[in-house]
Amino acid sequence: MIMPVTCAGCSCLCDDIEVKVEGDRITHVLHACRRGAGIFLNHQSSRAKPKVDGREVDFDSAIERAQELIKESENLAIYGLDTTTLEAQKLAIELAEKKGAYIDDNSTFCLGDFVEMVLRGELPSTTLEEVKNNAYVIVYWGVDPYHSLSRHMSRYTYYPRGGKRQRGYEEDRFLVVIDVRKTHTAKLAKKNARFFEVKDDLEIIEAFSQALEGKAPKIYANDIPRVLKEMEKADFNVIFGGLGLKYGLKGNYEPFKELVRKMNEKTSVYFIPAGCHPNMRGFNELMFEKTGSINKYSFREQKSSEDYAFYRLLESESIDTAIVIGTDPLNSLPFEYAKKLAKINTIVIDPRVTFTGEVAKVVIPSAIAGVEAGGTMVRSDGVRVELKPVFESEVNDETILRKLLEVV
Repeated sequence: MIMPVTCAGCSCLCDDIEVKVEGDRITHVLHACRRGAGIFLNHQSSRAKPKVDGREVDFDSAIERAQELIKESENLAIYGLDTTTLEAQKLAIELAEKKGAYIDDNSTFCLGDFVEMVLRGELPSTTLEEVKNNAYVIVYWGVDPYHSLSRHMSRYTYYPRGGKRQRGYEEDRFLVVIDVRKTHTAKLAKKNARFFEVKDDLEIIEAFSQALEGKAPKIYANDIPRVLKEMEKADFNVIFGGLGLKYGLKGNYEPFKELVRKMNEKTSVYFIPAGCHPNMRGFNELMFEKTGSINKYSFREQKSSEDYAFYRLLESESIDTAIVIGTDPLNSLPFEYAKKLAKINTIVIDPRVTFTGEVAKVVIPSAIAGVEAGGTMVRSDGVRVELKPVFESEVNDETILRKLLEVV
């Protein structure tokens, strides 16, 4: 049987995937990238088992122990959530609110700042469909979609023919790649393209600003004016900003926002965060709607603060219990933070075996979003996408969180 599905492997949320199902197995995947295909083909491997204190137990026992830990907790934190659905995220936020807990996700390290700027209207944004149909100059700044967002360029940006861009990348697109090294994406920047190898993002922002003011830029004196000239040929251009741009700006976002504003005095330039987590933006949008902040939030204090970032809470030993949902902080956080996670009461909700699960007090296995659980996710451009699961599991993040809510 062939089924159409949506892949929740990254923030592209590709909805043109087809899978062949034989019994309880997926045997073939069409149109997906390597990461997406692996999620479907390997959905049965490395599955988590319900555990309490490292011992396998039945599902109900794991739930009961988690409920006890939550009920007893005086300083609870919820972390993760970027790989689960909006429906589950809403329940996690409700749990945090009722418990007066902290809540945070990977966007604190990732592209949350850019998402917040878009939500606040500080950076003009658009959709990937509009990019596909209209964008001429396409800038990838501090991101290598060739690896991190494998179908981004082929579905939406550089390669497709669509709308006003019927002649594709040969004539109707102009690619710009800005990065600290010659990435695989940068190697594509040949005809109708430019690659900028930068040491300092603020320096190249200043150079672009000088050119916009009619001055000769101090660096890339020929290439920067050429890119701006190409932008002025069209009424639709786009910048995709990644982690390289975030960390290159060193927290000083004003020059970049001002650059985009100046560009829009000459032509139309939009910005879309180029993130990897499938529903990071969904969490940010839910939090922004409810609290006016996107992450690292304390419902007890009713505010967001760097002190409430999950790693900061571990560092300051401010929490006694953590619910970790769909992420593996023990594998990603620096060791000094990770070892503190092993000292508190950690509850892991995840479909797969993780390093964090190995040190957790409770492990509750869940369903894989898009494979065994449906729901809604939000693409990196803010478009909501419905997941069409291949199999239906009775136990998923929603059902688990509903049970945990019973004790608060």
